[in-house]
Amino acid sequence: MVAQIVRQGTESFRGVRPLNPTRDLPQIALLLEEAFRQDLGALHAWSRVPILREIGATLISTAFMPMPTESLRGFVYEENGHIFGNVTLTLDDSRERRWMISNVAVSEKYRRRGIARQLMLAAIDEARARSAQWLILNVRPWNESAIRLYEGLGFEAVDTETEYVRTRARVLAYEPLPIRPLRNNELRAGYMLARAGMNEKLQLFRPPGISEFGVRFEDRLAERTLDLFILQSTERYGYFENEVLLGTVSLHAQRVGTPHKLDIRVMPAARGRIENGLLAAALQRLNQFAARDISMRVLASHHELVQASADAGFVPTRGLTLMAKGFR
Repeated sequence: MVAQIVRQGTESFRGVRPLNPTRDLPQIALLLEEAFRQDLGALHAWSRVPILREIGATLISTAFMPMPTESLRGFVYEENGHIFGNVTLTLDDSRERRWMISNVAVSEKYRRRGIARQLMLAAIDEARARSAQWLILNVRPWNESAIRLYEGLGFEAVDTETEYVRTRARVLAYEPLPIRPLRNNELRAGYMLARAGMNEKLQLFRPPGISEFGVRFEDRLAERTLDLFILQSTERYGYFENEVLLGTVSLHAQRVGTPHKLDIRVMPAARGRIENGLLAAALQRLNQFAARDISMRVLASHHELVQASADAGFVPTRGLTLMAKGFR
């Protein structure tokens, strides 16, 4: 075990020790606020006002720190009673042999001292001791130093999901493909198409939720109720060749001020020849609604859709890279 165990009340302790949620959470909240405030940009200005920083710390700790449970594990880096680093470890979706690192945070003044590596080694040892088969984490794709650290510890990138946003129309140089609304008995095929577009590890760790595709009646009922409540219109379309579903377009068109949401999936065998047409068809349909920004999440491994999005005026905003480490 990498972590050093500290006795309660030892003020001169310096190093990594196990997380004590009852005692440590107030300091960890402030640490997470400092480390992740850029991810919640609206809170950035609050950090200059002490009382508002306390509020911001509470909000950010809620977003980045799981609530204490029996499966919560973690470590902190402490010097003389002050916490300057934290790593949190929890069961991933209650799966006994898969653990997830929720955050790796080090105070800015203590970075580049190897603290993050010490914390990660402690988390890896803990996961191994609990017979983990997999250890996974998310990292911002632009955080090159963190990615190098994780790769050096045996983590491999699974895929990167990036949010793209289109803020203004661009004249498209390609024709819309003939899409039609998916029938209820075709929704499962859309779900299976989405799974087919993911690599094996992404299917294992982050498969698409079947509720996202309206396959079950109760999901469609809940979706329609939500649409009515928030003034949204959910529509699903398919592109077929010889009665074979090759691509899907899902729209969440907004009737109030929030951005429209767009999701495009393509059968791997059809990649490279229908993305532009699907995107043109989706934008044509969204023209029937009020002009809004349009957001879309795209996997980096779907290179053709990434390029089609750029051609249509979408720009990347933020993303997450999923990384995984296996244990034998």
